[in-house]
Amino acid sequence: MTTIAASNGVRKIGPREGRTIQIGNARLTWKATGEDTGYTTSLYEMELAPGIGIPVHSHPYAEVFYVISGHTDFVRIDEQGQEEWVRCGPGDTLVAPVNALHAFHNRTDKPSRFLSSSVYYHQVGLDRYGVPVNFDDPLPVAGEPTAAEADQYLEILKDAFGLDFYFPQASASNGLEVFRDLERRNRQHSDANIKVV
Repeated sequence: MTTIAASNGVRKIGPREGRTIQIGNARLTWKATGEDTGYTTSLYEMELAPGIGIPVHSHPYAEVFYVISGHTDFVRIDEQGQEEWVRCGPGDTLVAPVNALHAFHNRTDKPSRFLSSSVYYHQVGLDRYGVPVNFDDPLPVAGEPTAAEADQYLEILKDAFGLDFYFPQASASNGLEVFRDLERRNRQHSDANIKVV
């Protein structure tokens, strides 16, 4: 008979604990990484300040979002290419299937917080472009980046294709065009155009 040894691998990650990275103005904290899960899944917690979000993108694996507090607006795109905003609040779950174009933004005046679960490869992609920060470091000032910062962001979007992320904005002529498109999307849709699920 084989005996299974006790493991000290079980661990608790408390509030404000985990490895934190920043991508643009968005900041996330890894709660479970591939190294923790046998390289199968990853889980991050993100707090979005008002006006902050991630542009439309897709990847060849599903991503599941669970809203903890506040409201996060998610974009899904139908077969005709029309955007639909879906507002999710505390306790709501949104599933972005494999290869589905999606995005998320905090279009309210209060912070929102959610968990995102996906595969290990999602972590690899985000870690490649994220800058390590301390959880308590101040967030960058919101506003339009310089042309150089925006062009650097555009290069990240173009490079992401090599990690199986797809960003339609990667074909933009310059980085500021990408940021202005994000601002337009956020302003263009009023609360009347948001579907509450």
